[in-house]
Amino acid sequence: MGSLNKATQASEIASFLQTELIGNDIPIINARSLDKADRNSIVFCQEPTEPRLSLLEGLKDIFVLITEMPNTEVSFTYCLCENPRLRFAEVLHQFFVSKSAPKIAKTAVIDPSAVIADGVSIGEYCVIGAGVQIGKDTSIGDFVKIADSVVIGSHCHIKSGCIIGEEGFGFEFDESETPLRIPHLGSVIIGNYVEVGSLTAIARGTLDDTVLEDYVKIDDHVFIAHNVHIGEKSLIIAGAEVSGSVKVGKRVWIAPQASITHKTQIGDDALIGIGSVVIKPVAENTIVAGNPAKPLRTRKPNTSQ
Repeated sequence: MGSLNKATQASEIASFLQTELIGNDIPIINARSLDKADRNSIVFCQEPTEPRLSLLEGLKDIFVLITEMPNTEVSFTYCLCENPRLRFAEVLHQFFVSKSAPKIAKTAVIDPSAVIADGVSIGEYCVIGAGVQIGKDTSIGDFVKIADSVVIGSHCHIKSGCIIGEEGFGFEFDESETPLRIPHLGSVIIGNYVEVGSLTAIARGTLDDTVLEDYVKIDDHVFIAHNVHIGEKSLIIAGAEVSGSVKVGKRVWIAPQASITHKTQIGDDALIGIGSVVIKPVAENTIVAGNPAKPLRTRKPNTSQ
C-alpha cells in the first residue's frame, strides 16, 4: 500500500507530468491499483475497456492516469497519457518513494583496496573483495558477496543475497578423465543504472570479462555464467539461466525459466519466451519459444510481446 506522509495536489502531479488536469484539483494521499481505488488515491488505466471503466463508476476524489476517455461524463479527475503505466511509475518515484541517507553497515567486510564512491550504501554482512570498484549512489543489499576486481557502475541496485564475481563452472579432462578446473582470470564489469535481483549469481569471466551494459535489469534467482555479455537495456526474468559466452543484444527480453546454451548469440530486441530452451542463434526482433526454442513472430517495439 503506497501512502504519502503529506497530501500532494493533483495539479502538482499533472504539472510534473506536463499534462492537463481534467476535473477537480483534489489532494492525493494514496497510490492504488485500479480495482482497489479509493478516496484521495491515484491509479492508472492502461486500456480503458468497459469492465475497467466500470470499476471507476461513481467514484469521487480519485485521480486517474488514462489513455483516453469515452464521450460520457465521469465523476473522477484524470489526465490523458500515452503510456499511463510509465507515467504512474514516474509519479511513484517522484512523490511516493522515500530516499534514505546512504550508509555502510558496520558488519560489512570491505577490503582496504576497494574503491567506494560517494553515496554508496552497503548492507549488513556484505563482503567486498580486493580491487572492487563501486560507483556513486549505488546500493548494495544485505548478505552480498562481491569478489575481487569486480567493477560496478553508478546508480546500480544490487539486491540482497547476490554473489557477483566468483569463479564459474569450467573444467577440462585429463588422460584419466579426471576433471581439471580452469582458473577464471577475468572479472565482472557492470555498467550504470543496472539492477541485479536477490539470490542471483554472476560468474567472473574465464579470460575475458563477464559484462552487463548500462540499464540491464536482472530479476531474482537468475544465473549468468562466465564470459556472458549482455547488451544495454536488456531484461532477464526470474529463474533464467544464461550459459557461458552467450552474447545477448540490446533491449532483449528473456522470460522466466528460459535457458540459453553456451556461445549462443541473441540479436537486438529479441524475446525469449517463458521456459524456452535456446540452442541456436536468435535473430533480432524475433520472438522464440519452446523446447527447443523456435521462431514464432516478429516482436512489437518496446513491449514484452
